[in-house]
Amino acid sequence: MLGRNFYNLFAKIKVIGVNTTSGEKISGGLAAVNCMLNESLSGVKCFAVDRHDTDNLAACKVANKFRLLDKDDELNLTENLRESDLIFIVADDVWENIKLVALTAHCAKKIGVPVIFIAGGNFDDAEDEIIFDAVIKLPSKNFDADACKVVENFVEAIALPGQPNLYIKRLDELLSNSAAIIGYGERDGKNSVVKATKAAIEHAENTADNFKATKKILFNVTASKANLSLEEAQKISNLLKRHAPQAEIAFGFSIADWPVDKVKILLIAEQ
Repeated sequence: MLGRNFYNLFAKIKVIGVNTTSGEKISGGLAAVNCMLNESLSGVKCFAVDRHDTDNLAACKVANKFRLLDKDDELNLTENLRESDLIFIVADDVWENIKLVALTAHCAKKIGVPVIFIAGGNFDDAEDEIIFDAVIKLPSKNFDADACKVVENFVEAIALPGQPNLYIKRLDELLSNSAAIIGYGERDGKNSVVKATKAAIEHAENTADNFKATKKILFNVTASKANLSLEEAQKISNLLKRHAPQAEIAFGFSIADWPVDKVKILLIAEQ
């Protein structure tokens, strides 16, 4: 069991959108945080970071904007990230401006809380340049909307009522031990629990080099109360055991007030 804790209700999540491309249309990390603002994600504070492309930075709707031009700018960003419980860094086409992404991650890691990197496009070998605790790889197509869904999934897993639910301190312990892989899946209709689980596993397998060797898995199910049961949790555990037979598995439930049979699965795997 992951446990339930009153502390979750006051968890502070901060998301940094990093601009890595220039052009007439705002895109990538800045478009993603714009999307999160439009969705009014509860408990999430968004930041926008760039160095030289002031036009795209100005077009971003986020109030907290930073240009990392020198050490003072880096210190300013770090100070604004303090009092966080979880930090996301969001960037597409990382290699287009990998120095800026690496600087942003360096500032975030100074806070001492889990740093989850949502990376779009080609991310090969970038792991050696950027410090993070867990990575979620997404395609560049629909990157802003998909990144928003990932953060929304975390918010629901942490903040919605549930028994047990994703205990953010437990997440901190897991991510501090080793780099983790995160997968998510969302489905509705018939057999939505199984379908969403398969989607989350596929996402994790596409991210990890060897998902089968995973040591520990936390998964959280967000759904209406009718779709939440120990029987459904057992189905998920059985599926996970087929793909990661040696993994220790723990789970949580988050109850959503949805009128349809929609299910979201958040999967965190320790490598």
